[in-house]
Amino acid sequence: MPNAYIVPVLLTAACAVAVTTVVRRLSRRRRAGATAEIWDQAFVDHLFRSRDAERPPLTVPGLGRNDLPDPGDSGDHDGGRRPHPSENLTPLLPTHLTGGYLTGLVAGGTPITRVRTGSPGGGGLDVLDFADGSSLVVMPGDPEAASLIDVALSLGRPVRLLGTSEVGGGWTLTFGLDEDTTYALADRLYVRPPA
Repeated sequence: MPNAYIVPVLLTAACAVAVTTVVRRLSRRRRAGATAEIWDQAFVDHLFRSRDAERPPLTVPGLGRNDLPDPGDSGDHDGGRRPHPSENLTPLLPTHLTGGYLTGLVAGGTPITRVRTGSPGGGGLDVLDFADGSSLVVMPGDPEAASLIDVALSLGRPVRLLGTSEVGGGWTLTFGLDEDTTYALADRLYVRPPA
């Protein structure tokens, strides 16, 4: 009779081990997802914060602060420094809502009104402004797609986002330029909805 009790005990122990394993895997996945979301938010906060606060105060040995030339009078007569396209782009949508928002822009046929490019070479970012007041940050920027969009806008042609999809950790974007199309690939997309 003692053997009759061993089988249920072994089955119960095996079930307990299996349940514990599943619960541990799920908790690891949840922690990994939360960590990725925190990392994304930290990355966005770092990317879009003002760089002026990071600059150490300018000091020259032997001169007081008032003896230094005014940094605003740099001889740059075109109105100061060129603002980075990422300035004033907060608050941003959480990354898991980006796809749904872009689908809404596509379904509504919301036109693009302006494109702002970051650094002239690849690896920068592009900011696309839509007619509803929202903005799309594309990282890294695609200089070819941005220039085609800019030319179409300067000629008065309608430019719209025709479609987007998330592929292999990145994004594909399809833009309609009147009767033509252009495509862009991006590692990250961030959306600022209208205020």
